[in-house]
Amino acid sequence: MLNCYCFAKIAAYNSLKIPIMSKKIIITVLMAMALIAGTTDCRAQAPTQPYVDINSSVEREVTPNELYLRIIINESDYKGKKSLESMQNAMLGVLKRNRIDIPECLTLNYMGSEVSYKLFSSNIKPKTQATYMLKLYDLTIMQQVIAELEQQQISNIELVQVKFTKENELKAEMATEAMKLAQSEAATLAGAIGQEIGKAISISSWMNGSQPRIYKSRMANEESIMDSSTPDGSASQFGIGKITYRFNVSVRFELK
Repeated sequence: MLNCYCFAKIAAYNSLKIPIMSKKIIITVLMAMALIAGTTDCRAQAPTQPYVDINSSVEREVTPNELYLRIIINESDYKGKKSLESMQNAMLGVLKRNRIDIPECLTLNYMGSEVSYKLFSSNIKPKTQATYMLKLYDLTIMQQVIAELEQQQISNIELVQVKFTKENELKAEMATEAMKLAQSEAATLAGAIGQEIGKAISISSWMNGSQPRIYKSRMANEESIMDSSTPDGSASQFGIGKITYRFNVSVRFELK
């Protein structure tokens, strides 16, 4: 109706005694209005695709498989009775007995940088204090190493970081599971009203991970009771919770 009205207006203006230039301008404006109105009508009449939005998530708890210990050796702790070099050798002896890959797992913090064992063992000789970072892969081995280090009077030990190295593989598994869950839920909802779902129109996803709780306690055992390096007759024990991952998806499915 609007288009007919606009063209009727054009005819009316043509019949009026208006200067040719002004008439051309008026006709141009009216034609533009007719085109805009036609476009608006087409958009208003275009059918919209029905859809359903689904949010789903899956959660997993995993045990960390990389554990990082900070070990500090300070000559002042031994009141001049033991040198830093002798205590470092005692530490290396503990690691060797537990079959730790020292070049791979042990670094020295030197002037703010982590220096590999191969480099610091031959070129860097700290004088009175040294801070080491030890990477381990098993909680049981870590507990054993800590107990033996304390027997050597090396007790300034802290568990500073834990990691799960297979996070990418886990993410792929959780993504598949979350998408299947979303698809199943969408199909159930659509089926309840006699419809089916079609292809996914849009997908968004995100993953969250929470660090585990780390705690330190002391546990009495026969070796520590006999060892004079632990005056209270106990050995340090680190406990580690699990890392919790949560994968979320938001999916829009066609309805048909």
